[in-house]
Amino acid sequence: MSNDFGIKKALLLGIGVGVLLPIVMFIALRIGSAKERKYLKDGVLTECTVQTVLTVNHRQQVTVVYQDSAGKSVKANAVLNKSVYAGEKVMAYVLESDPTEVYYPAGSFWKWMCYIIVGLFAVGAWIPLIVVIRQQRFEKMAEQFKEMSRLNKMNQNKSNDDRKGFFDDNLPY
Repeated sequence: MSNDFGIKKALLLGIGVGVLLPIVMFIALRIGSAKERKYLKDGVLTECTVQTVLTVNHRQQVTVVYQDSAGKSVKANAVLNKSVYAGEKVMAYVLESDPTEVYYPAGSFWKWMCYIIVGLFAVGAWIPLIVVIRQQRFEKMAEQFKEMSRLNKMNQNKSNDDRKGFFDDNLPY
């Protein structure tokens, strides 16, 4: 009975990790790319100059300066999806509704890599689930085989007992 409970827990864990988590990750990727699509669709490609770069835990917090349509210099936070240095000129998208943030989209290689990693994670999480299901099936088949062997032995012993009595009683001499 305790083995059954372990298999059920493993199946629930496999379903949670192998099915639900990749779905959540895929949805998160789609939401993240929605921001990018918004900037690409509604934003204006603008030349920006990197003013400051603060690196914390291998992530850069970047401030840029650019000229808006009226010719004023605007200081903005930047999401650039690449490494930059102070004084570098970059092309980034600016939304008219939020001029204090600029965005440079990630390369398509990195987008595809994210989707591939989520897919591999899902497949990697499904493998233990499949193994547990197959193991349970093989254990059930082994139990059935043992039961069949036990029944065959019982039938064989019963038929041997029947034959033994038949030959003993019907001996001609």
